[in-house]
Amino acid sequence: VTDPPDGPVTNLAEFDKMQSVLIRYQFGIPYDLIAEMSQACMVTTIVASSSEQTYVTNQYNNQGVNLDNCEFLIAPSNSYWTRDYGPWFVFDGNDELGIVDFTYNRPRPYDNAIPSVVAQEYGFNLFEMDIETAGGNYMTTGMGIASSSQLIWDENSSYTHEEIAQIFEDYLGIETYHVVQDPNNTYIDHIDCWGKFLDIDKVLIRSVPET
Repeated sequence: VTDPPDGPVTNLAEFDKMQSVLIRYQFGIPYDLIAEMSQACMVTTIVASSSEQTYVTNQYNNQGVNLDNCEFLIAPSNSYWTRDYGPWFVFDGNDELGIVDFTYNRPRPYDNAIPSVVAQEYGFNLFEMDIETAGGNYMTTGMGIASSSQLIWDENSSYTHEEIAQIFEDYLGIETYHVVQDPNNTYIDHIDCWGKFLDIDKVLIRSVPET
């Protein structure tokens, strides 16, 4: 655990403009999606070695990926769920871009280390908060509002609900933290399985049959 960023802190929104998307080989997404993303922004791919980087580069070339918009991060990893274990970006009170890291809620130590690897590779400030969670259970508007399912309370039961909210305010600038029951009744309880912030005044909610 480190001290939080100097305030006021702004956590970048789900829908903010982005410079890069972080993915990992072996992939959980199709090559045509990677090719489409590479037309709009940088694609940063986690690979295990330089030889794996060469292999993926050849695959990208064969699959129509824009190699001019590709970077590679050589680091060990356990899975391709970068949405869940990847870095959360903030601007601190000095307008410096930094990464807020948390304990990934899966027993995958290499994945858990990726935010610190990204911070070291690109020279970002790194802030470690004492929270266990996953990116899939966190949504933010970039305006001090965020949402998670009740899993955030379950996984951090040593804290009161108020203490958890205070940690999110200190490290991420979240002044309004909505914690809601998960309606899916599945094991994962991630809010992004059924809800997305699309804009400051627009929320997408999954529709299901009445049954």
